[in-house]
Amino acid sequence: MVRELKPEPVWAKYITEDNLPTADLKLLSEIIGLEATKKLMFNLPGFKFSIHAHCNQPYKKQYIIDNYLEYAGYNRLAKECDTTTRYVYKVVKEHVEGKKDKK
Repeated sequence: MVRELKPEPVWAKYITEDNLPTADLKLLSEIIGLEATKKLMFNLPGFKFSIHAHCNQPYKKQYIIDNYLEYAGYNRLAKECDTTTRYVYKVVKEHVEGKKDKK
């Protein structure tokens, strides 16, 4: 879905990081910057979305699969992926067993 962005209104210059109306908008501004936050405010008012706690799991899993052969131990992989060593072992085991099933 491609959406045309609305131009910034003339009164937008009065919006600063200090006077953003909600804590959520202040947090967004800290992370992505004030200009990006303002674009969201102008183009998606009333829009609700969430970022799920495990939305990054598929990417971590793929990183582990792509890199497990390069590591002597899995502790560093676990640390890089901000997960547990047990999870790294589980991902590698599933990957290796999946390769065996395909043969």
